Amino acid sequence: MWNSFNKPILWQVALAFLTGFLLYLPFSKYELWFFFLPAFILLLHIRSGLYWLLSGFVFFFLSLRCANIASIDYGGVNPFLSYGLFSLFALFLSLYQFYLPFWLWKRLFGGNLWLLPLLYVVFEVIRSNFPYGGFPWLIVGSLSVYLPIVKHSLLYANVYIQSLFLIYTALSLLRRKLRLTIFVWIVLLLMGFFALREKEKAMEKAPALRVALVQTAVPQEDKLQRESFRKHAREILKLVEEANKKGVDLIVLPESAFHFFYSEEDDEYNFELRLLSQKTPILVGLIDIREGLKPYNSAYLLKDGIAIQSYDKIRLFPIGEYMPFPFGFLKEIFPAISGIDYVPGKSLMPLEYKTMRIATPICFEVAYHGLVMELSKRANLIAVLTNDGWFKNSDCVSQHYLWARVRALETGKYVLWVNNSGDTGIIDPMGRVLERMPYMKRGVVYGEVLLID
Repeated sequence: MWNSFNKPILWQVALAFLTGFLLYLPFSKYELWFFFLPAFILLLHIRSGLYWLLSGFVFFFLSLRCANIASIDYGGVNPFLSYGLFSLFALFLSLYQFYLPFWLWKRLFGGNLWLLPLLYVVFEVIRSNFPYGGFPWLIVGSLSVYLPIVKHSLLYANVYIQSLFLIYTALSLLRRKLRLTIFVWIVLLLMGFFALREKEKAMEKAPALRVALVQTAVPQEDKLQRESFRKHAREILKLVEEANKKGVDLIVLPESAFHFFYSEEDDEYNFELRLLSQKTPILVGLIDIREGLKPYNSAYLLKDGIAIQSYDKIRLFPIGEYMPFPFGFLKEIFPAISGIDYVPGKSLMPLEYKTMRIATPICFEVAYHGLVMELSKRANLIAVLTNDGWFKNSDCVSQHYLWARVRALETGKYVLWVNNSGDTGIIDPMGRVLERMPYMKRGVVYGEVLLID
């Protein structure tokens, strides 16, 4: 028995499970970010295709298994079928992100270990953009938000450059090239100090804005039934009215905050919401039907009873918001996804009112570096409208929130994270969470932000 266990392939499998678990811990809701170092030291030390493939599979399976909550609890998919399809997805990601760069490295650059981290990060970039718009999730460089001072270098060096930095740190430790490790850290620390000073100067002269963020806390099962969803509208509007009385400058509600479409002007709750915008501008996420039966997922800036500007979500989520080719047949199998595909927006412009220029990435869009940077280029505030109720209080919610901190550090602007389920809050340009509403508590987060150009 012991002799069979000591066979190299069994050791590889055992170590692959350990490595995948260590890689998962930094992206779990426990935020044990420091485990990425031993994980990548092991990956770079044990250079085997099978080991890399299995490590990636365990990592993606553990990190993303929370996606099954949406399909099983709210989509009505059989758990065995859901986990079976999800396992194929995890296998695809591990082939894509782990095995393929390793295979190319071995074929093209075998023996030069210093090129392996570069290939891994190249595939992070490719994976973030292809296929179907990409899957920019679980990017190693996003963990730099936990590193004091270094995190501010995100203002100059995006998450993919940070990925190189972190993985090369692991390789330097493995190869005992401590001088190189120290040099790289000094460079990043200097960049962090300069970025910190730049942000402090920008904050000194930026005007203040008083905001109220409404966490609607509508259970996802209620959001899926119009009449059940409608029953929550009265309490939500009371929170908006309360914020109105506090004399804030902006009220923000999450993605798909109400049961009605924006164009349903005869709905009494829609009318009340517009009436409340007479006093204070209201930024709200709503679904709308236009041009016949074409649905849009949008953010509306309401003032004086009308939408003075709006933003339509551009990067739609595959299967959740549209069915990519050639998977249309799944609509026949799973009734929960049989509806009409959402229509993507086209304009990457912030919503403007007086001194406010608000970039409004919706939900998963916050993970797309290029989209957020372009959308926020002319903005002085970022408001992410989302609904993580699909995933309950799981790792997926924590992973999503991590991107809000990344974007605050990258753009040097305040980020308002306004979530139906939680945790709604305010993040400053230093990546600090200033205010935060507990998970699934209905209420209002009040705070002051600076409009930073």
